[in-house]
Amino acid sequence: MNQPTKGRYEGRFAAPKQPKLRRISGGVLALLILVLGLSRLGAEAFKLLTYADLFISGRRMLIYGEIQKTDLSFPEVLPNEGVLDPDDGTTVHYNGHSYRLNPDLTTVLVLGIDQHIEETEIIGTGGQSDVVLLVGIDTKTGRTTVLNISRETYAQVDVYSVSGINTGTEPLQLTLAYAYGDGKHGSCQNALRSVSRLLYGLPISSYLALDMDGISALNEAVGGVTVRAMDDLELPNGTKISAGESVELHGRELDLYIRSRPAGIDSNAKRMARQQQYITEFSKLVIDRSRDSLSFPVELFSSVAPYVVTNLDIPDVTFLSSTFLSHGADFRLRNLEGSFGMLGKSAVFYPDETDLFEAVLELFYVQID
Repeated sequence: MNQPTKGRYEGRFAAPKQPKLRRISGGVLALLILVLGLSRLGAEAFKLLTYADLFISGRRMLIYGEIQKTDLSFPEVLPNEGVLDPDDGTTVHYNGHSYRLNPDLTTVLVLGIDQHIEETEIIGTGGQSDVVLLVGIDTKTGRTTVLNISRETYAQVDVYSVSGINTGTEPLQLTLAYAYGDGKHGSCQNALRSVSRLLYGLPISSYLALDMDGISALNEAVGGVTVRAMDDLELPNGTKISAGESVELHGRELDLYIRSRPAGIDSNAKRMARQQQYITEFSKLVIDRSRDSLSFPVELFSSVAPYVVTNLDIPDVTFLSSTFLSHGADFRLRNLEGSFGMLGKSAVFYPDETDLFEAVLELFYVQID
């Protein structure tokens, strides 16, 4: 196990530049609208026209190609003699190959918050992020990857006093980055900075934080999610479920399944496995519904508005979901290897340096030689 290097955290976090509006061809959509209009399906034509407009305006999402040079804070010594090109800033030479930051990629940091999302004036009372996912969507190919990051990951976190004064950066559990904020956008931005540092200064385009009420609302919107229990469980109503038994999750059962964890230093890893299982099964239901109705992802997004803080809007969601669905609606979940230890009285996950570095290249870069 390679311990975290000091150099990884020495680079500055580069705030993304304001993206330029980019428009795409709407020829196919225009043709469909014309056909529908000629068929006198006025309402359907109007719906499709609206959808096309949302899709085109959503294309303004930040794409890495619009970043001239990224301040990537790679460690002083990269694994296996990896080298950052000093004249480029987005190219890495590693194991005999060269990799460039994917110019067609956009990223969304998704956080699951352990309490109701609400703005707070007292630092430390806005909740913590129990789930940390970094979603990468290639806007050209639709290839989508999800990096599942442990809430207990050792990370450098911007720390603030109760009155909101920045007191520096400290090594803490990643989950605490959200707590050192205002419970809303400030918390999301603080978590985003920590994740970006962890991933060598990787630019992160957007964020979306969702609380448990929002997760329950999403769950009910697809009629509940059925899983095969990974552990023996006793449901809130007293029903006992054996490992391997099928159970449809609703309400308190859902909360128990994705949030409970046994005692032990690696307990969060077991919970993450159940969360990953739930996300996979939930996604299958959403994809099936979306194939029947293009507007379903937007309807889901709108339905959880009271439980969400995000800098995404409906055009963004329309564009990203359309891109994903039109290229096969397939995604890959990637976990990180590492070891467990203690940081003071708290359990902490130390990512393996080589695996972390290779995950970043694999998910967010393209090989160019």
